[in-house]
Amino acid sequence: MKRIIFICILIYGFSIIAIAQPKLDSAYLNTAFNVGEKLHYEVKYGLIKGGEAQMTIDLFPNGDSYVYHVRAMAVTTGVASKFARIYDIYESYIDIKTGYPIKASRNIRENNYTLYNEVLFFRDQNYVVSVNSGKKNVPPNTLDLLSAFYFARRHLFDQKLQKNQTIALTTYFEDKIFPVKIKYLKTEKIRTKYGKIKCMKFVPVLEQGNPFKKEDDLQVWFSDDGNYIPIKLKMSLPVGSVHAELIGYENLKNPLGGNP
Repeated sequence: MKRIIFICILIYGFSIIAIAQPKLDSAYLNTAFNVGEKLHYEVKYGLIKGGEAQMTIDLFPNGDSYVYHVRAMAVTTGVASKFARIYDIYESYIDIKTGYPIKASRNIRENNYTLYNEVLFFRDQNYVVSVNSGKKNVPPNTLDLLSAFYFARRHLFDQKLQKNQTIALTTYFEDKIFPVKIKYLKTEKIRTKYGKIKCMKFVPVLEQGNPFKKEDDLQVWFSDDGNYIPIKLKMSLPVGSVHAELIGYENLKNPLGGNP
């Protein structure tokens, strides 16, 4: 269950200093995020601070060009670290023009459990190669969990979403095809440390195999300001609830809470 907590933060939206940004062809630019963006979240179990999560973007050389290098880290802190020592890092190398991943990695350290894996994406042939499990055929346009977050921000959240509209993405996770489906409920203003921010509220689509039994078991609010960053996450568990909230940011593409 501890792993599910941090995986959900990464799926729906939760460090490296940005390098100098080369001049990019205008076709490669997007309106949702900048190189150098950094998001910082606090995670609470009930009233107790349980951890932190960070997500960052920089550029990485790839031949005579560059790719986005995005990185997400989740770690337990404070009292929670006495009971569950978690230090997870997810990384993805993303084609700047298309938003699809070229390579993804997971480096998991949770108490005595460790795992490292790298996955290469061969989009033209619709397969991936996992260091741990070898070659696997995958559906077209398959993403890893981290690139799926940035893909949605860049290509999907700027649509005029209708109530109960579903956003569906296919990801490759834990060496399996892992569908991600979320449903848009409404737009509302929520209170944050930065004042009230207009947000789009999403819940999971309930299907067989989904770890959530009710829609409100997981609720996520993304800013409706052109950045489409996760502002708040609330998740119900059998032993309580988990909350994650934005507590810091750098180099957003658009003003936080402004009009897109």
